[in-house]
Amino acid sequence: MPADSSLISVTAKVAAYYRQFSDIPFAREVATRIGADAAFDQILGEHGLDREKLTFYAPMFEARYKSITQLILRSGTSQVLELASGYSLRGLDLTRSGAVRYVETDLPGVVAAKLALLEEVRQHHGLGQSPAHVVTTADALDFDAVRSSAAALDTSQALTVLCEGLIMYLSKEQTEQLATNVRRLLGQFSGGCWITPDFTFRVEAKDLPPERIRLREAITGVTQRQIDASAFEDGDDLAAFLARAGFDVEVRSQVEETPSFSSPQALGLSPASIERLRGALRVWVMTIASSRTDDFPRLETCRT
Repeated sequence: MPADSSLISVTAKVAAYYRQFSDIPFAREVATRIGADAAFDQILGEHGLDREKLTFYAPMFEARYKSITQLILRSGTSQVLELASGYSLRGLDLTRSGAVRYVETDLPGVVAAKLALLEEVRQHHGLGQSPAHVVTTADALDFDAVRSSAAALDTSQALTVLCEGLIMYLSKEQTEQLATNVRRLLGQFSGGCWITPDFTFRVEAKDLPPERIRLREAITGVTQRQIDASAFEDGDDLAAFLARAGFDVEVRSQVEETPSFSSPQALGLSPASIERLRGALRVWVMTIASSRTDDFPRLETCRT
């Protein structure tokens, strides 16, 4: 990534801010410990935004997180690699049962803060450090770094690769590099899949409410990245891109994959707010294309 890639890391605190209104494990504690409220308030203050007009984002972040977790659990996968994991503690949560090995990566500054955060949370809850949970530094656009981060995983088994909240800050060229890296990595394992909710479409961007547009503009100013520079024209454009990258794809509804919502009640939002999100919130599950010479079988949501 370019030298300014670390600026994207502030968005991890925005995600943590919104997740705290849900019942996602450790979410409220994480937001408090990393100062997510203060970071969010700074963005609002510098750009004249009203917090009360942006509460509708909370169910979006809740659906994004929970739908991915649900897909992981339903897949039966035994190992996960998360790229650009931010301050999510999904890895800590999913490795508590001992059934999943979880490697998560991010840039050096986030990883250093994440390791300190994990130590505080483990001590607070009396949790021991698990060898099944690894946090390491890797740039998602550097294939050698990504491959090294997965070195401890078992290549004879399927691998689930995921990224949540990354692609919208990449350029088209960087998105292509990311897809290439994930495709190459999965080719070294006995099958698996790539899960992400991050793809966006230009045809939908013009229908965004004013408050969302203003927050996106604020994030653009903070990160020095044009949000959704990687956006595809529509679903057909994305499908063609993924086919060229060597993937078969299934599209799922985040809302339908989310077992339950807690943030609307916490913030006094109407149930209709969820229904309004149903058509727009998607999660993509990609497997190595069955027509490729690698001859991996088509997988059903990551299961071999």
